[in-house]
Amino acid sequence: MRKLAPVALIAILSACARPADGPSASNIYNTTLPHSNQKVPVLRLADAPAAPANISALSYAPADRGLAVLRSGGYSDARLRRGDVIDVTIFDSGEEGLFSSTQSKTLNLGRFTVDSSGYVTMPFVGRQRVLDSSPEALQSQIVSGLRGSAVNPQAVVTVVDKPTSGVTVNGGINKPGGYPLTARKERVLDAIALAGGTSSDPGSSSVTLIRGRQRASAPLERVMSDNSQNVYLLPGDQVMIDKDAPSFTAFGAFKSVGEFEFQPGKLTLSQALGRAGGLLDDRADASNFYLFRNQPVYSPATMVNGKPVAPARIGAKPAIYKINLRDASNFVLMQQFQMQDGDILYASNAGLVDAAKLLTVYQKSVPTAAAPQPGATN
Repeated sequence: MRKLAPVALIAILSACARPADGPSASNIYNTTLPHSNQKVPVLRLADAPAAPANISALSYAPADRGLAVLRSGGYSDARLRRGDVIDVTIFDSGEEGLFSSTQSKTLNLGRFTVDSSGYVTMPFVGRQRVLDSSPEALQSQIVSGLRGSAVNPQAVVTVVDKPTSGVTVNGGINKPGGYPLTARKERVLDAIALAGGTSSDPGSSSVTLIRGRQRASAPLERVMSDNSQNVYLLPGDQVMIDKDAPSFTAFGAFKSVGEFEFQPGKLTLSQALGRAGGLLDDRADASNFYLFRNQPVYSPATMVNGKPVAPARIGAKPAIYKINLRDASNFVLMQQFQMQDGDILYASNAGLVDAAKLLTVYQKSVPTAAAPQPGATN
């Protein structure tokens, strides 16, 4: 009887509380939501609902207009502003003109910056007011200023830099910084290309466009596939690229626990198990491996012009999937089961492992009191 007493004590204490790093199978099967006491279903992997057929589900609601709320006609103002840099070249085809003593009939006057008063000072022409003028109008001004010294003068004015008409591209980009807008009417994807492209996969990136007090966001893949999202940019716009990679978390008796990022739509449950290093042979219960998920609820698929429109994710319901790795058929199902953002993998301990932990706890000796310091009084 004395030999059985420690075993009985362990059994009684383990019924109350036992050392473990996660819930037991009975805890999982009795899980309820905190506020509604609604029971969370525990399903077999074979009973997982299928994703919408033949069409990819959207990660945004149909009512979400994304970047389209900031649509504009684009930047096309060619007028010169303070701080603009211009390059001026003049020509004279006359025999008795400005360049009659030279071999070349062309002279590059150089580059000039529009000062704070809206003027530039050029050789042969002098100080000219150019603020709000177009390059073509300035060419006429230069020709008029050269008529006394040139027989048949012509001028070409090229805008080299317009710092006041630029946009800023920051975040997960290879070459963040400011970039000028031109008469080409650059769009969001043009700015991203000028900045060297994103530093992460487009499927894991989102775009935020800030214009004054307005702000709008959209997944980069949506901007790339939907022309209405690739809006024209205006001076002062800020384009922010954010990394928005989905991830899953692994807890319990895995060889490697933690958070793991993945590319959306390209990671199966079997691959996720491999990312976590597989189960620990000396701890895990292979018949009780679980996946916790907020199961997406999609809107009904609709048809537009005879083509299916991808349904949107409109809600989520919690669900728990049990995977019995001792059943070989589950390995086939795991190859088809796609991981989703926020999924949690949990590998529970085998019953004997938790019992051994408890036995170890009660076998530890009681710590003795420290020896008194020299000279200390009772």
